Amino acid sequence: MNVNNWQSADDAAIKELPFHVAEWLAEFGSLTEKLSRNVDDVRLEVLHEGAGILTAEEASALNADGDVNCQVREVLLYGPQQPWIYARTTMPVSSKHLIEKLGNKPLGSILFSDEELRRQFLQVCQLEESSQLYQSAIHYLEKENLLVNSKQSKLWARRSLWKKKDKNDGMLVCEVFLPDAPLYR
Repeated sequence: MNVNNWQSADDAAIKELPFHVAEWLAEFGSLTEKLSRNVDDVRLEVLHEGAGILTAEEASALNADGDVNCQVREVLLYGPQQPWIYARTTMPVSSKHLIEKLGNKPLGSILFSDEELRRQFLQVCQLEESSQLYQSAIHYLEKENLLVNSKQSKLWARRSLWKKKDKNDGMLVCEVFLPDAPLYR
């Protein structure tokens, strides 16, 4: 399995990963909920929410034209003291109503409670330093002096496409496991 490109998180691919990595990447439930089993009080920090431009990778995953205006939400989910997960959610502007009233609540509060939203796929990847998603995740850590462990040359990530049943509304949720996340231990 070439983990430097997005791969389907099917059984065969997951079996090739070390268990401590697979147990986080293959989580089909809420990642925030999984985090709460490891941390007394999960803290979410909204870094950005507003208009943005889809990257070429995001446009491809969303089946959208390149350079499409979109709604972007970027957050950090914290472990006991340090951020463990950087999440970037992108969607066409026409779908922004899905998250408009989210505020500081985790995205999982919508994804796993809305009966019409369905996960279309779950993919995994090991991001290299040249990846835009890697750079976005590390940028926030460096800017705020939050990198406790040394910067890693590769970061594990997963992404899911969520769509409303029988509608075009959808969002791409990318989650990057930061250097202090337990899957690196």
